[in-house]
Amino acid sequence: MATLTSPLRGVGSRLRAGLGRRRRRDELLERLVEEISRANVLRQHALFLDQLDRAIDDPDLAAALSTLPDLSDRERRLMLWANREYSVLLLAYRVDAFCWDEFIGHLRILCRNRFFQLYWERTAEHRLSLAPDSLDARVGEALNHIMEELATDPDEWWIVRSDAPVDQA
Repeated sequence: MATLTSPLRGVGSRLRAGLGRRRRRDELLERLVEEISRANVLRQHALFLDQLDRAIDDPDLAAALSTLPDLSDRERRLMLWANREYSVLLLAYRVDAFCWDEFIGHLRILCRNRFFQLYWERTAEHRLSLAPDSLDARVGEALNHIMEELATDPDEWWIVRSDAPVDQA
């Protein structure tokens, strides 16, 4: 007696295999999109740092780039440098060069610098328009907290308090 084989035999396993390949393809595509986005962030920061470097070297460009009034050329260059240092740390965090706690540690050290303190104070108005849930706003809140700690107890600036803001990302 002859056995009849259904043309549908094995369809389920072929469908599962196809779904698996599609899932892997979608995961690869998602990772590719993330990498392109990450590369774009790196490129944007590189352009920004290049502009800052040029402005630090050229007082005319510094005046064109700076939004802070009433600064001498020297003060403007120092403010741009403080912005540059902050931006480098922020980029490092964004690309996972270090975790939130390490990032805050680096910022705590940067906050000890009087020129960075002046920069942070002079740019407070710039941060008013940040979206409250943005990384920049969360970092700003953490830096404000660090600055307050430094102002109230400069001898224990290195102690991380339990009430310090944490990354909610």
